[in-house]
Amino acid sequence: MASKSNGSIVAVLDRVIGVPAKSNDNNDDNDTDKPAFLPSSKFSGSKAGYVFRTAHLGTGYYLDAPDASSVPREAKRVRLDHGNDNDNQHDVTAKPRSVRFDATKDSTHAIPPRQQPQQQPTGEELLAQAEAANLPHPSSARHLLDAYSPKSIQSACTALDKTYSKNMMLRAQHADEPEKFMMNEVQLNDEIVSFKNVAVFLASYETIVDGGAVATFLALLSHENSDVAMSVINVLVELLDPGLLREDVDRAQLHEEKDNNTPETRLERRMYNIGLLGNAFVEGGGLEALASNLGRFDETVEEDARGVEDTLTLLEYLLDLDRAGALRHARSDGEDDESPSVVASLCKTKLLSWLLNRIGTSNHHADAEDATASAPISPAVLRLHASEVLATILQHEDYSMKQCGTRLASCPEYTSAFNEGDEKPRAADATVNGQNGGEGAMVDGMEILLLSIAAYRKADPQIEVECEFLENVFDALAASLLRADNVQDFVEKEGIELMLRCIREKVHSGGGALKVLNFALSGSAQEGASETEMTAENNHPSHPNQIYKNACEVFVHAGGSELAKKAMTGTNGAERSKRAKRAAHARKKWLAEVEENVINVMYALTRHIEKDSKYDSYSRLLVKFVEEECEKCDRTIELCLKYDEKARISEYQYFRSDEAEEAEQLGLDVDVAALGAKLRGGGDIFHRLCAILSFACVGSARSHGHVRDQLKLQGSSISVIKEGLAEFASLLVEGSQKTQIEYYLSSIYHKCYN
Repeated sequence: MASKSNGSIVAVLDRVIGVPAKSNDNNDDNDTDKPAFLPSSKFSGSKAGYVFRTAHLGTGYYLDAPDASSVPREAKRVRLDHGNDNDNQHDVTAKPRSVRFDATKDSTHAIPPRQQPQQQPTGEELLAQAEAANLPHPSSARHLLDAYSPKSIQSACTALDKTYSKNMMLRAQHADEPEKFMMNEVQLNDEIVSFKNVAVFLASYETIVDGGAVATFLALLSHENSDVAMSVINVLVELLDPGLLREDVDRAQLHEEKDNNTPETRLERRMYNIGLLGNAFVEGGGLEALASNLGRFDETVEEDARGVEDTLTLLEYLLDLDRAGALRHARSDGEDDESPSVVASLCKTKLLSWLLNRIGTSNHHADAEDATASAPISPAVLRLHASEVLATILQHEDYSMKQCGTRLASCPEYTSAFNEGDEKPRAADATVNGQNGGEGAMVDGMEILLLSIAAYRKADPQIEVECEFLENVFDALAASLLRADNVQDFVEKEGIELMLRCIREKVHSGGGALKVLNFALSGSAQEGASETEMTAENNHPSHPNQIYKNACEVFVHAGGSELAKKAMTGTNGAERSKRAKRAAHARKKWLAEVEENVINVMYALTRHIEKDSKYDSYSRLLVKFVEEECEKCDRTIELCLKYDEKARISEYQYFRSDEAEEAEQLGLDVDVAALGAKLRGGGDIFHRLCAILSFACVGSARSHGHVRDQLKLQGSSISVIKEGLAEFASLLVEGSQKTQIEYYLSSIYHKCYN
């Protein structure tokens, strides 16, 4: 097929340049069979009949020109009259002839002799020369974009639109003759790629948008030739790179902005320009086009695999620009901006379903082999990139606050406008009412994420790509659990049991599993509602209080309280693999994160589990504080005093810092800022530890006496807990959580004075 296609291209080029068809006569001694030029970047030895030099065709071997005497007679003659081929031939080398142009005037003009035309290279030779020199097809837009003036960029935008319109016309007229529009499509591709030249000049982005280039790009994303769509995506990756906001990248624009010399003004202008281009792409339906294009890329083909990588990179860049505020900055005109975020727009497409399907396409063993293969972009790398984009989307506040998107367990099945008639590639990922496939099939994203983690429940990741992929999956799953509806699906699909299994096996996944449990159990009740409303709705199964309460009960029933106890006391719990333990001293931040996750899990249990909880969860949790001579109480007291000290030191350091002086000069409330520094420094964890100790003291008289005695031995008193509870309650809004903390405070007060 390739040879046939090359043959047709050569034939077209031969007809265009006027080279006569080759004769079928075989004459090995005829020099006319030799090509006139053989491209070569360096001299590689003598060749019979050729001279190595640099001339109009480039550097290489040129056919040695024959003597004039050896030129056939027919080559020296030119036809002047089509009536008689034999009688009307004249020697080109003759003297100039006198010809009368006007019969009324006795004047003649001399016609100079016609020079012999140079020998034209064949189509095959032209293709060989272009490939050897790697020269693109000549395009006026490329030369126009060598200058950054608005006029030249506007001309390039107009030329691109005209070339695209002509390409569409040629494709419609010659649908079965690709050679008719082949050269036009090459020119179209070159004009698209030429826009990369303006990536270092952000001031030109406004001209690109006004010139209609973005609208043309959006139309080209639906081009029948996927290579054209991939070129557009690659250009947009260059134009929307957040790294262009750095001042050292855009030196050309820095020279133009000499009147606005302040760094803040230059940064705002850059954000406006790149945000303008990003908004034009998003608002024009670019996200839907990107999601649809992913359906026609075949990752087994190198070019298509790069197209998938560029698409994911472009999505990542748009999310970064949205998070940095560049898109919002370009939209704001002094009024409140109510435009949807990039995440909200993405959730309206089928991109989430594609990302989930891509994450669950292959097991970790196959990816490990692919990652070490010689392929330019291995499936494992694409899978990793898809997990990064998914985690970024799910971590956005618009998704976690239910402002967009659906439950992961009921995502709509992925479809593409380019393969609507194809069969579903993965029936295991599309389920509806317990049956695979069919109309209205759904993608169970929660199941896909849990299966991806289950592959590492007994073994550590073997390569870095696997390790990063696993961390991204944990981040995505934890972020999704900020929504109560996802927590309900997580519990029903035995996600808690899987996380506990990972912790017990003491593998790398144990740390991520602990973080997921923290998000699954902590949650937040319906704050802001009155106590009457909370009482009326609290017993509904879909109410957040009931969902998180059920999750805590399942956690205790599965033996999670025992693991939490061991983790709190430091005797066991979520540990890393032996290889990771050797680097524990260099990973103190990770160890501190594990400790905070354990504390948050314990606080979630004490917050949501009540005396009427299932599986006798309340008594089973309370007894853990009394077992082994109140060992868990001792560890909790130790951590409580530790984080209280850290919080006080952070508050003191803030008052002594220059930041406090600057805030006072600006008229800001220094006490509020100091409280924020205190909470970040450990005060938030301190409040939760006080609530955990209060749960034990209120529920067990033995625990209350032990806590009071141990605090005295440490040189402190029960007032530390009461002060922590009072400060915690002052920070909470009205609701069930604040009511519980106030109940702890009053109960401890009465026990101390009765």
